[in-house]
Amino acid sequence: MPIIFDGAVEPDDLTTYVRGIPMPSELTLLNTMPTRHLQTNTVNFAEIVRTNRTARFRSFDGRVHVSKRDAGSEKNVSLLPLSSSLQMGEYERLQLEFARLHGGNQAALADAAYNDADILTAQVRNRLEQAWGQVYGTGKLTIAENGFAGEADFGVPANHKVAPSTAWTDTTNAKVLTDIQSWSDTYRATNGFAPGRMKTSLRMLRLAQRNAEVINAVYGAAQGRTRVSITELNDLLLSEGLPTFDDPYETRLDIDDVATRTVGDGVVVFLPSDLTQLGYTAFGVSATALELVNSGKVDLSFENASGIVGVVYKEDGVPFREYTYVDCTAMPILSNARRLMIAQAAPDVEAAA
Repeated sequence: MPIIFDGAVEPDDLTTYVRGIPMPSELTLLNTMPTRHLQTNTVNFAEIVRTNRTARFRSFDGRVHVSKRDAGSEKNVSLLPLSSSLQMGEYERLQLEFARLHGGNQAALADAAYNDADILTAQVRNRLEQAWGQVYGTGKLTIAENGFAGEADFGVPANHKVAPSTAWTDTTNAKVLTDIQSWSDTYRATNGFAPGRMKTSLRMLRLAQRNAEVINAVYGAAQGRTRVSITELNDLLLSEGLPTFDDPYETRLDIDDVATRTVGDGVVVFLPSDLTQLGYTAFGVSATALELVNSGKVDLSFENASGIVGVVYKEDGVPFREYTYVDCTAMPILSNARRLMIAQAAPDVEAAA
């Protein structure tokens, strides 16, 4: 499937265009996690076990203490190709019209390719958001699609996958404040500092607002109170030195024509204040980008090859077909799994992808 270098849209232009498309605000996870562009398709990282060691006092002329190095385990994660294409039906219709009229309006042909590139770039980004949702909700990225099956288990500690003794759906008996305190203590014991924020669904946030323990902590054992505001809830948590709730995460994306949550609606995720401490979206160098670099026909250098690219390519055969194609090699990387805690605070009503 050769790339078309002399069409209405050159690969340099289409790649520059797709890389400049603004990120939709609803892709919260992809927007808030940092991005790294790599010149390899394998991520090697060490998960360091920080133990908050101290120095040692000594007497004058006494022996200097020799500290231990932090232990770590090397992990290798291979980035995966992620792409989508559209047969250029409109493009081909315009080509036929121009041929019939002996025209040469390349602008309309280019617009057709750019319009398809908009759609395809959105699809690639949506899939990365789904992938981040799975990592947030499970600590793993499990893929079984399009002929590939595999799993990247980032090693979230077992005691960072928790559940309450009473589900938060029981607003009378559940101990929301006590649960958050207990889980934050576990997080602090692992990391040396408390989590800075929590991310959850609107459903779980509303259950926390209606929880009896929370209401009593805000108002005392006052009669007639049925809920607290989100501001009051977060003020209470802040006063107790606990993480506060982010805006509810409600992103749903299309999977096989079904709007599907990216994170289950019963999950509460504990995160560091600074998400750069947690992980990043890694972009490597795709086979398409290498083809462009090696072609000698574009200005794309190997140093700039990492990231999403867009091309028009042709498929020989009967009938002849041309496609707009957006390609990358990318995936979420949870580089410090100890800084993620996943609480299944209630059974999911809407399952995640």
